[in-house]
Amino acid sequence: MIDYTFRFADGRVLAFQAELDPPALRPAPASPPAFWTQLACNQCPGCPLVAAEHPGCPAALALEAVGTAFADFASFETVEVEARTPERTIVKRTDLPTALRSFMGLKLATCGCPILSRLRGPARLHLPFANFEETLFRMAGAYLIKQYLTAGQGGSPDWKLTGLAQLYAQLEEVNIHLKRRFDALDKKDANLNAIVAFLTFSSRTLMSLDEQLAELAPFTIDSTAGKTAEPPAGAGAASSAAPPSGAAGQVLVARKKLPRRV
Repeated sequence: MIDYTFRFADGRVLAFQAELDPPALRPAPASPPAFWTQLACNQCPGCPLVAAEHPGCPAALALEAVGTAFADFASFETVEVEARTPERTIVKRTDLPTALRSFMGLKLATCGCPILSRLRGPARLHLPFANFEETLFRMAGAYLIKQYLTAGQGGSPDWKLTGLAQLYAQLEEVNIHLKRRFDALDKKDANLNAIVAFLTFSSRTLMSLDEQLAELAPFTIDSTAGKTAEPPAGAGAASSAAPPSGAAGQVLVARKKLPRRV
């Protein structure tokens, strides 16, 4: 569980929680969902859900409590927000849309939407108030780790990140239709500007994923620096054994060759 607490200068305090591993899709509510959370209200064109089985949009339902609570808040308001994760507590004084974007992003990634649920893995390592570079680094890193594991299991990895670009295109579509939902809800613009920030992130990435990733070069590990370590002496027959197939297997062999400490 991750807790977000919003404290305002006038003494108002609003607190919300997000589950890291909620059910994939929540059961349909007993009463009809609010109009702006109904699946048919600005449903994404690529959404595979049908209203007969899922009357509410999972993404909108996940944001219903926070969206309703902040419908009367303006973007210029400053807030002290405390994010408590199982590992750490982070306190930040910032504008309200930045604080909302952080919490909303976590709720969306764990909401059960068939598209957004692909982000559930990175959400388990939630980084509150992440900026664009931090978000893209984590997304690309999570995607590449998946490709590495796929290769180790004998699958066909997507080293060109074609699937990541496709995911960002789907995220942009979701963000556009979420904004349309909040257009019908909000009296002021705090929620809207938080959603617009998601749209800006996805649009900026889609413009040129290659260029955006190239700008992350200063944060990467240089695999070419230094000399390749010599194999330990006396490895004997074990060193000539054929390594397991796949990249993951090669790492396993390298670990087995490390000399034991006495």
